[in-house]
Amino acid sequence: MGEAHSARGDVSLREQWRTTVRAMVIGARRADAEPATLLADAAVLGTAAFGARLPDAVPESGGMPTSPVPVAPPDTRPAAPLPALDVLDHALALGDEGLLVEWCAAAGRGGAVAAHRQLPVLLALGTARPGLRSALLGVLGARGHWLADCRPAWSWATGQELTAGPNGADLDAVLDLPAHRRTAVLRAARRADPVAAGAAIGELYAAARRAPDRQALITALSAGLGAHDEALLEAALDDRSVAVHDLALTLLRRLPGSALAARATRRLATGLILVERGDHLALRQDGPYARPEPDPVEARDLLRDGQVETGVAGRLRGAAASVSPEILAGLLGMSAPRAADRLRRGPWAAALLRGVAAALPSASDPRPWAVAACDALSGMEKLDMLAALPPRLAGELLVAVSRDWTWDLLDHACAQLPAPWPPDTTGSLLDRYAALPDPSWRSGRPPASLLTRGDVPVLLAGWDRITERWPHHSAERDVLRLRAQLHEAFTTGQRESP
Repeated sequence: MGEAHSARGDVSLREQWRTTVRAMVIGARRADAEPATLLADAAVLGTAAFGARLPDAVPESGGMPTSPVPVAPPDTRPAAPLPALDVLDHALALGDEGLLVEWCAAAGRGGAVAAHRQLPVLLALGTARPGLRSALLGVLGARGHWLADCRPAWSWATGQELTAGPNGADLDAVLDLPAHRRTAVLRAARRADPVAAGAAIGELYAAARRAPDRQALITALSAGLGAHDEALLEAALDDRSVAVHDLALTLLRRLPGSALAARATRRLATGLILVERGDHLALRQDGPYARPEPDPVEARDLLRDGQVETGVAGRLRGAAASVSPEILAGLLGMSAPRAADRLRRGPWAAALLRGVAAALPSASDPRPWAVAACDALSGMEKLDMLAALPPRLAGELLVAVSRDWTWDLLDHACAQLPAPWPPDTTGSLLDRYAALPDPSWRSGRPPASLLTRGDVPVLLAGWDRITERWPHHSAERDVLRLRAQLHEAFTTGQRESP
């Protein structure tokens, strides 16, 4: 209200407001009032009593914005069906990030977005949990991006945080940013133009004096890694920092056809020989591994941190980790399955197989190599091997290599696989779990990873078997019910407006 109102008018307005509030508290019927009229009075009197009128003119130098917030644009995609929105509410209430990510993926496939009322919660969650942002961005819609503009902390949802381009001028000050911003800006630049950003990173690397800065720059090359990065990574092998050297070496090992792979191939070809009628591999007496210590060039191609790649066994592991497993098959003149079987034998089998396990992502068919490598790996090394592979391939290999695993090791590996698992992987792992004895602390309760990550139709089809094998109720059953509701909401084609 303005100053023109008299004190008498203000008192009358307050009395009307109190009368309206009392009527709303006791109900329209008991107050002998029409509900529509009562609601209209509450809206008008509440705004008049407590609202504030915008000034007619705002000084250009004043503290208030010179223009109001723009009207929210309409969403081009519909809101998710009501049953799916109900699942999202439960996921947010439970704090179940796995279910939330699965919801975002399902909504993305269905061309839907979250309801408007859920957007502030999703934006706040993405602000607190940067790891969820990539999943959330796809379900915010036009209204969510508009809302993010209203609060600086939500700028990650508008793309304004990642404004650095791929050219050197834009990245000049990137090392002055906080660690999380630095990583985000470098990765954004690499995604926009890997070659140009790589050149800019190379210039920054040459001028960087602090090892953490050089490590951050080399880490950024993992996004959009390609042959154009080989020269910089080769130069980083001479870095005086152990962490920078090992990081550059790890990335180089992911580049097929690199100079590093060629050097490792030559060492293996001249250092190993088939003996005992081709039964196993042994060292050549005149080869590079006959020397107890590596020469400076070979030492440059080995990890420096720890004792993993020291001694003859460690050097063999490093060489095998630097080449595709098919290179080993070619050196042996055998098919991949036969070569993998040969590597299981002999005194250097464990070292070579550990290297093969590290190089599995570069194999055209990693199955025979993974099965052979498991003979030499510890439980933790098996988990690391699977974690380095694409999710679908990791699931297929898990089924292939886990026939004699314990329940604990299988459950740890399953917990690494992102949801939802493919149907064939789900069925095979259900069989694997059902055949193993339950641990004492979880007797009669279904495996959590199976119900919260497995393929929903496969689990529902085998529900009678699951409840018979694991009769005790658990919280994971409730999560599976929500996942089934989500699956049905996007497969029945229902589009109820929220």
